[in-house]
Amino acid sequence: MGLPLLLVSIVLFLAQEHYAQSTMDTVSQGLEDFSLDLLQRVALSGEKYNHNFMISPFSVWSLLVLLYEGSGGETLNQLRKTLRINVDDKSLRSFYEARRQLLNTATSGVDVGSLLAIYTDKRFSIKRGYRDTIQNYKVQSHEVDFNAEDTVRRINDAIKSSTRGLIKGSVLQKDLQGANMFLLSSLYFKSQWKLPFNKTLTRYEPFYNEKGEVIGQVPMMVQEAKFAYVSNMKGLNAYVLELPYGAQETLSMIVLLPKRDVKVNDVANNLKTIGLRPILQKLAASKSSAPMDYVVEVEMPKIKTSSKLTLKTILIQMGIRDLFDARVANLNRMSLGLFASQVDHSTKIIVDEEGTTAAAVTEALLVNRAISPKFQMNRPFQYMIVDKATGLLLFAGQVRNPNED
Repeated sequence: MGLPLLLVSIVLFLAQEHYAQSTMDTVSQGLEDFSLDLLQRVALSGEKYNHNFMISPFSVWSLLVLLYEGSGGETLNQLRKTLRINVDDKSLRSFYEARRQLLNTATSGVDVGSLLAIYTDKRFSIKRGYRDTIQNYKVQSHEVDFNAEDTVRRINDAIKSSTRGLIKGSVLQKDLQGANMFLLSSLYFKSQWKLPFNKTLTRYEPFYNEKGEVIGQVPMMVQEAKFAYVSNMKGLNAYVLELPYGAQETLSMIVLLPKRDVKVNDVANNLKTIGLRPILQKLAASKSSAPMDYVVEVEMPKIKTSSKLTLKTILIQMGIRDLFDARVANLNRMSLGLFASQVDHSTKIIVDEEGTTAAAVTEALLVNRAISPKFQMNRPFQYMIVDKATGLLLFAGQVRNPNED
């Protein structure tokens, strides 16, 4: 019988040479394909409950890459195929290092941080070769006693530190029962809007479900500004809006609002087919070609959503089967006898009016335009937090009921 390996991905979000480049693009495209596949499947699995959700595809991908590095045989093949890894391991590690530097930076209005950590029982050792390999990912490695209460405190302290004190006590003693190894992937993001919403304009408006029925009154933020906006993205069947973060606009929230009588999960399916990059290109073209006085009227609900998802079934559906089977799992490059017993993914998102403190600029943009396009998020929609330069999808989710916490 194999030994259980527990995996937790904990995320907090508050609302931000030719060959070498070709290789980076290959990994980036594979990561995008995995991310959109995961997003579509999570959306489909949660549709019947009609709940809000958010995931961090990059955080999940990072955790699974650590398992890929320790796997062999068919387990390796399944991870490689599902994660869309089409390069050699050295190139994969170089790609992750470049993205890790991106994810551990603080610039004007944007603060991003990431953490990868492995806790192993002091009576159970991982192979030196694997320990050396994971240093390419700057993984923090700790030997602990999983039966000791102090271990839970240490793990929770690491989570608290990596999320700037905003997630506390998320791991319980029972979560570590029977564990010989515990992997943690944490991603933190906090950013100011480049163009903040004026709090005095926020008002309660009705929010509708996909049947057109009012499900409640929600606080709706309002502003008019020169946002990139696309109404005719071929094959998407949704309106697209970009809400940039920070002064440099490297990170943005991309909102996909289904057209009338189109379900939000239909848009998720279309996005998986179209891909993210054509949408980003279309938004960039829209912004550069827009006239100087072009503005979009935006109505957006305030959002506060916490999600806890069990991803084991979805990952099996995606093709990672042997990893969860104690009889055939092969993590022998890591240690003998391991298999994954669960993959839990917890997230939190808060979106409100807070942005830059340039209130005068905001007020100057709040002008009436007779023919301004209106982007009214008063029905279910999907959003993504994206690094535009690399196409890295940090977070993605759906809002079906803004009043749901």
